[in-house]
Amino acid sequence: MTMSTIKILHTADNHLDPTLTMYRHKINERRKDFWNTFKYLLNYADQRKPDLFLISGDLYDKVNPRNPPRTQILKYFRHLHNKGIKIFLIGGHHDTPRSIEEGASPLDELAASGYVTYLPGINKPAVQHVKIKDLDICISGLTYNFNLNPGEDPLEKTKPKTEGDINILMLHYTIQGFTPTYMTNEPTVKTSNIPNEINYVAAGHLHEHKEKQRGKTLIAYPGSTERRSFLEEKTEKKGFLWIELNQEKTVNKEFIEVPTRPMKTLTYKITPNTKNPTTEIITYAFQHKNPELILRLQITGKVPLNILTQYQRNEILRKLLDHFFYIVIDDRDLIYKAEKFETIERLTPLKAFTDYMNQLIQKEKDPQRKRILELAKEIGIEKLEEAGAW
Repeated sequence: MTMSTIKILHTADNHLDPTLTMYRHKINERRKDFWNTFKYLLNYADQRKPDLFLISGDLYDKVNPRNPPRTQILKYFRHLHNKGIKIFLIGGHHDTPRSIEEGASPLDELAASGYVTYLPGINKPAVQHVKIKDLDICISGLTYNFNLNPGEDPLEKTKPKTEGDINILMLHYTIQGFTPTYMTNEPTVKTSNIPNEINYVAAGHLHEHKEKQRGKTLIAYPGSTERRSFLEEKTEKKGFLWIELNQEKTVNKEFIEVPTRPMKTLTYKITPNTKNPTTEIITYAFQHKNPELILRLQITGKVPLNILTQYQRNEILRKLLDHFFYIVIDDRDLIYKAEKFETIERLTPLKAFTDYMNQLIQKEKDPQRKRILELAKEIGIEKLEEAGAW
């Protein structure tokens, strides 16, 4: 007897409608990049018609997205819903309110439309059953909980249900055995607390595609669908997952790449022997000329005053701006080397804030307050970078 197979499209960390004020005059174009990658997978779902469309957190980049993307998403979700595709969502740490003052999640609005099912469980997984073909699919969803301490496991006291023919767990956390690219001090799910009867763990939160098979359980992160910062520039491919499974095993799995905007960092070191730093930096950057590329120039070096005065940041931007999508110049490590006095490190706004927060975190003894300070540091750095601080 042939077992029935269900088809799943799994995505996460789409970060639609990002703030990204650092892009200034290009901000709307950059926001459109995020929408275009998501529209790519929406069209893919329209063509291949999965049984389940799973979004594992951070569909939106914030709890108060603007009206245009919300309207577009509702239109597309209505279309997929009318085709019989069942859409399930959980909240991530970007689109889940941190407090009562922040109000409801924008995912509540989507759920109210009737086109999607939102699983808002925070302290314990929310559970929904859906009938597909001749199978009872049990989906447990766990939305991100800001009250958990670093290392704490959201599944320690409550386990996902495993009462279906096929059991799926959706969560937005780091899972034991998966190394975060840049996040630290996070709540972590222990693999021992994931029941063996779970067929598929549809995970979100990590922005890089990662997966592991444990018995009949496939644990998978699709990664984000667009690069949100230069921390992701080395992630070569962005995309989503197409999964086919039955009661016993994963029948098929595919990583589907989406077209994204490239990002690249170049480092140029100015030395005391540099003749004309401005011209040399421009010439170096021109070797990578690409109107689609987001380029970050990291300028470093300890140089005397006569060299430093020849470094013209605005001239570099003016010459390069028309040859790249956007230019970011990071010259926080370009330091004046005094001839007679001790070198004083340049204290940039970003470094000053980071150093100050690190001091507060180091002095704090209370684990809960320490976690609050770490969150404040994370949010502060994000907002400063968005505002163009260096």
